Amino acid sequence: MYLSLILCLVVSLCAFTQTVSQAASQPWPAAVQSALARSGSNRAGLEAALASIPENRRPGLEFLIANMPDEDLENIQPAMLLGNVTLAYDALDAAPWKVRLPDDIFLNDVLPYACLDEKREDWRADLRAKSAPLIEGCQTPGEAAMKLNEKLFPLVNVKYSTERAKPNQAPAETMASGIASCSGLSILLADACRSVGIPARVAGTPMWTNMRGNHTWVEIWDNGWHYVGAAEPDAAGLDHGWFADDAGKALRDVPEHAIYASSFKKSAQYFPMVWAPESRIVPAVNVTDRYAKSLTADANTVKLEVKVVDAKGKRVELPVMVRDIVSGPPFLTGTSKGETSDLNNFLTFDVPAGRVYEITVTNDDQIVQQPFAPGKVASSLVEIRLEPKHKWKDLSADDQGKLPKSLTDYFAASPDQQASWKFPKDFDRMLRNNEPAVRKAAWDAYKAAPAIHDDARKDFDAHQVRFKEYLSPYILKTVGTRPAGGWPLFIAMHGGGGAPKEVNDSQWEIMRTHYKEHPEAGGYQYLALRAPNDTWNGFYDVYVYPLIANLIRQFTVYGDVDPNKVYIMGYSHGGYGAFAIGPKEPDLFAAIHASAGAPTDGETTGKTLRTVVFTAMVGGLDTAYGRLDRDKKFADDIVALRGDRSDIYPVAVDIAEGVEHPALNDRDKVAVMYPAVRNAVPREVTWLMTDDVIHDFYWLRTDTPAKQRELDATCRDNTVTITTANGGDVTAFLDSRLIDFGKPVTFTINGKSFRRKLAPSVKTLCETMLRRGDPDLAFAAAVQLP
Repeated sequence: MYLSLILCLVVSLCAFTQTVSQAASQPWPAAVQSALARSGSNRAGLEAALASIPENRRPGLEFLIANMPDEDLENIQPAMLLGNVTLAYDALDAAPWKVRLPDDIFLNDVLPYACLDEKREDWRADLRAKSAPLIEGCQTPGEAAMKLNEKLFPLVNVKYSTERAKPNQAPAETMASGIASCSGLSILLADACRSVGIPARVAGTPMWTNMRGNHTWVEIWDNGWHYVGAAEPDAAGLDHGWFADDAGKALRDVPEHAIYASSFKKSAQYFPMVWAPESRIVPAVNVTDRYAKSLTADANTVKLEVKVVDAKGKRVELPVMVRDIVSGPPFLTGTSKGETSDLNNFLTFDVPAGRVYEITVTNDDQIVQQPFAPGKVASSLVEIRLEPKHKWKDLSADDQGKLPKSLTDYFAASPDQQASWKFPKDFDRMLRNNEPAVRKAAWDAYKAAPAIHDDARKDFDAHQVRFKEYLSPYILKTVGTRPAGGWPLFIAMHGGGGAPKEVNDSQWEIMRTHYKEHPEAGGYQYLALRAPNDTWNGFYDVYVYPLIANLIRQFTVYGDVDPNKVYIMGYSHGGYGAFAIGPKEPDLFAAIHASAGAPTDGETTGKTLRTVVFTAMVGGLDTAYGRLDRDKKFADDIVALRGDRSDIYPVAVDIAEGVEHPALNDRDKVAVMYPAVRNAVPREVTWLMTDDVIHDFYWLRTDTPAKQRELDATCRDNTVTITTANGGDVTAFLDSRLIDFGKPVTFTINGKSFRRKLAPSVKTLCETMLRRGDPDLAFAAAVQLP
C-alpha cells in the first residue's frame, strides 16, 4: 500500500517537473514573459498553467497574465485562473452571439476575473448557475443583459444602500450582505453578464458636473457599447436611465467630470475610484464623447427633481403630484425615490419654465405641499421634509369619562367663568402625550356647545351670515360625494358692486353657476355669496373680513366642512374681494383666486401670501381703473419678494392677452384649486397689517393691530425668531406641530434672545379654539413676547 502511494507521488512529481520544464522552454509573448518575471514565487505555477491549457484557449490565459496587476501576478492561484478561462470560453461557446463577438471584446470584457479593485473571488460558476436560466431564449447580448438586470437582483435579494460595508464589494460580499453601493451593484451585474458570455464593463464618473458626487454603472457590448444602471432596469431598454441628463453634461477634458469605462488591458488612462483616489491599478478608456450632448439649454423647460425625506432625513417612496397653480388638470404624478435608489436618483419632471407650481406629497392621511417657482434656472432639486407624524391614540376609558364632560362644561360657561377656569392637571399631561385626541375632544365639545352657536345656527339654517349689522345671504349646492375628511367649501363672490340692487342680485344669480361643476375632482360644497350691500367696495371693507370668518365658522361647526379645504374666489367685484380678503386672512384658506379684479391701495399686500396659493387672472385689454397695470405690478412685487428662493410665494398672475374685462375663461377654477390643502402652521409667516381689524394670523396674535405693523416669524428646531416693525404687542401660539415640549424653546425677538421651557395647557387650547372657531388654529401654549 505504502509502496503504491510512493510510486504515485513520484509519477506526479515527474509529470509536474516535465510540465514546468516544457513551460520554461515555451516562447511566450514578450508581454507575458515580462509579467512572469514580476510574478515572484507564483511564476512556476503560472508557467505550468500556460503549458497545460488547451492551445485554442491559451490566448485567453496569456491575455490575463500579460495585463494582470502585479499584486494579482504574485497572489492569484493558477488553478483559479485556469478555471476562470475555462468557464469563460465555455460561456462563449454557448452564447448565440458568439460568431458576432470580436476577439478583443471577448478578451477584455468577458474573460477578466475582476472589474475594478474588488476582492478577487472565484465567482464564475456560481453566477453562471444563477444567470443562465434567467436569459434563456435571449438572442443578443443586449437583450440578455436587460433580463439579467431585471431578474438577478431580486433573485439574490440585493438592493442599493448607503449602509454597505464598502463601496467596491465583490459579488459574494454583496450577495452575502444583501446591500451594495452603485459600484458594488455594477460589479455584480458586470460579472453576472460575463459569466454567461455577455461583454460587460464598469463605467462611471468621479464627480457629476453639478457636484452631487460620483456614480458608477455598467456598459454592455452589443454591436457597440450601451449603458444600463445596475439594479435599475428601464422598460425603454439600454441607453436609458435617470443619470442620462447628468452624463450628457460630462466634460471630456476635465478629469474630475469625465466618464470612464474600465478595461483589463493596460492603457495610459486609469479608472478613478473615489474610495482609492491614488490607485492606478485599473486601466480605463475615456468614453465621455459617447455620453456628452449639446449643452444648449431649453429656455422653455425646467428639470424639476423631487426628493422626499422623513423627519429623520431618510428618503421615502411616496406619491408626488406637481400642478401648475394657474392651469388645470391633468397634473404630473410620480413616486419619490427611497433608500434603495442611488443617492442622486430623483423623481424628475420636465415642466414649462416661467410658471409657478405646487408640489404635493401624500403620506397616508398626511399631506405636505410646497411651492416651486423656478425662475430662470435650467434645473432644480426640491427637497420636501415630512414633519413628524403625531399618531392618534385612543383615550383611556378613564380619560374618556372625565375629559369630554369637563370640556363641555368649559364651553358652556360664561366668559367670566372661563377666564378663571382650571382644568385638572392630568388633562395637561393627557395633552402632552396625545395632542390629536385631546384636540378632537375639545373640537367636539366646542361644536356641541349650544349657547355660543345659537345665532350662527339660525343663520346657517337661513343660508345667511352676518357681522354686526351686515348681513349676506348665500346660495349653496352640493357637488359629488363627501370626502372622508369632510366637505371642501368653495366661496364664490359675484361681480357688480356700486350698482342698483337688481344688478347685484342678477350678478349673484350668475355666480350660482359661473364656476363649472367638477365632481371628478372630488366632492365639495359650492357657496355663491351675496355682498352685504350694493356699494363699490361691498366685498372689501373692514366688515367683510370678520363676516367671512363667521361664514367659515358656520360651515366648520354645522356644515361638516374640512377647515383645511376652504377656498375663496370671485369675478370683477368679487375679484377685488379676493384680492383683499385672501392676503388679510390667508390662514383661513387652502387657495384663493381673483378674476378681473386688482389689488387695492393700502388694503392688498402680497407679503402675507408666503405659503398660500393665490392666483389672479386679468384680461390683456382690461385697462379700466388701472386693473391690468395693477396686476402686473402685483406680479412684479411677488417676484421681488421671492428673491432667489423657489419655495415661497405660490402666487401667479395670468394675463389673458386680447381679452376684455367680462370675457375671461376662468370657469374651471374649481378643478384647478381643489388639490390645494391649507397649512395652518407654516414655519415661516410674514404679517404686514393693513387694518386694525385682524388680530390673529396663523400662530401669531396682537391686541394692537395697525396699518404698516409688520411681523416676520420663523419656527424651526425649537427656535422662534421674530422681527417686528412699528411696535405693538405680540403673542406666539405653539404646540407639538411646531415645537418639542420636551426641550427648551429659544425666542429671538429683534435680535435679543431668551430661552423658556413650555408646557401644553388644555385651557390655552380651549381659549384659542373658542376665539378662532377652528380646530387647527387652536394652540396648546401661548408666549407673550417683549
